[in-house]
Amino acid sequence: MSTRRCLTMLAIATLAGLGAAPTAGAATKVVVAGGPPPTANLAGSAKFPKALDLNAFYRRQVTIHAGDSVRWVFSRRVVHTVTFLAPGQKRPPLEVPDPANPYSGFNDAAGAPFWFNGQPSLLIPPDHALPQGGSSTDGTKYENSGLSAPAFHPYKLKFTKAGTFRYICLVHPGMAGSVKVLPKRRAVPSAKVDAAARTAEYAQAVKRAAQLARFTPPAKTFVAGHDSRSVAWFRFFPSIQTVSVGQAVKFSIASKSEVHTVTFGPEAYRDALEKMLILAQPQPSGPPRLQFNPQIFLPSDPVLPPYTNLNHGNGYLNTGVLDTDPKTPPPTSTSVTFATPGTFVFECTIHPGMEATVKVT
Repeated sequence: MSTRRCLTMLAIATLAGLGAAPTAGAATKVVVAGGPPPTANLAGSAKFPKALDLNAFYRRQVTIHAGDSVRWVFSRRVVHTVTFLAPGQKRPPLEVPDPANPYSGFNDAAGAPFWFNGQPSLLIPPDHALPQGGSSTDGTKYENSGLSAPAFHPYKLKFTKAGTFRYICLVHPGMAGSVKVLPKRRAVPSAKVDAAARTAEYAQAVKRAAQLARFTPPAKTFVAGHDSRSVAWFRFFPSIQTVSVGQAVKFSIASKSEVHTVTFGPEAYRDALEKMLILAQPQPSGPPRLQFNPQIFLPSDPVLPPYTNLNHGNGYLNTGVLDTDPKTPPPTSTSVTFATPGTFVFECTIHPGMEATVKVT
């Protein structure tokens, strides 16, 4: 069955389902936060690419009756939140500098302290990281699922009042959805229609991702991701490149919803860092204090030196976060000069498995 025919059938089913009569009693509808989708295939299409993720809610607008609930199921590849801001509240940053609790005790493989010791740590506020609010909402206060990792438990919320309620993901700018709540006398789409619409939204995103993957950056340049809207490629473009000793290579990012790093070093060292993106500090009472690991989020050096494969005693060199948001301090690109020949693998330590190779001759 062709993709066009699949989508046509889904559209017909959607239009037919909009006339469904209201169902008796409270109901719960499902929204999927992120991708890949719950099933391996999309309406008979090819399997979901391993390096692809989708930063969106599926379906983007779900319609329910007052008194019904929505249950968000999280993709297990990337961390998300489901966050309803209070009326008039501006989108808060996911992390904030905390001068009262500076970084300390971070040393490299040679035993030398990193430059960021003494710098303000990057705190994840508790009301962002942890669940906030209750099991139901009337749309007048802040409600938050908290970060979906590590358990990725579903988040469920009952809506007691008619209206349209917008929500966002605090981790990924531009990732938003809405819940339209109607009086009980009004008809709403059936769960079957919602599932079909969700599949169609996924299929559209996968088609766009395939177009974006056909991308070749300029010579001596690696681009982290090549994204648009919900599409998030966990790939470097290209995956391998050859340069000469003494040449500088540009590393940049092309994503509006993701941040990435470029991190060199032994594989075991990089693998260990991947597991420590968020550092939890136990507190005398209450939940632990959460902060981002500076060895991932901050550059390994105030000014990146030439790469020699001996940096910091073991070849560790990190650009820190690259970000396209003009309101945040991280840059959109940086350059590294390679001073010694060899084959060097680098990765984004925020997204395990996102790797590429520089061959220096």
